[in-house]
Amino acid sequence: MLEIHEKQSHNGYENQISLIGNENVKIIESYSSDVVDGFGIYAVDGGEIIIYDYDGADLAVIDGIIRTILFKAQFKGINSAHFRLIDNEKYDKLEKLRFISGDVKAIDDIANFMDNCKKCKELK
Repeated sequence: MLEIHEKQSHNGYENQISLIGNENVKIIESYSSDVVDGFGIYAVDGGEIIIYDYDGADLAVIDGIIRTILFKAQFKGINSAHFRLIDNEKYDKLEKLRFISGDVKAIDDIANFMDNCKKCKELK
């Protein structure tokens, strides 16, 4: 069973944080059978969420990690997210998952994005 929890420290993510250059980031980790199989690193910056890094065992785990960050933003009353990934190659997976498209590296209306996601299966 997949679980996602917010990590209470930065232990194990020092390299990513040094590349990001922001000590105020938050980290969530994905667990399957009590083993970490993915993570997401993000920060609240003003009225938006900035997503700096992620990784996951497969696209479903990555999707769950990014959606968890977006849900956390909504709970804080934040409705926009920007992707400023420290690894440019990771944008490809976000495009496959339809979080971003082309040069647009943001979600300007998280609520609308999440509502429209219910229709993804119908589009295929």
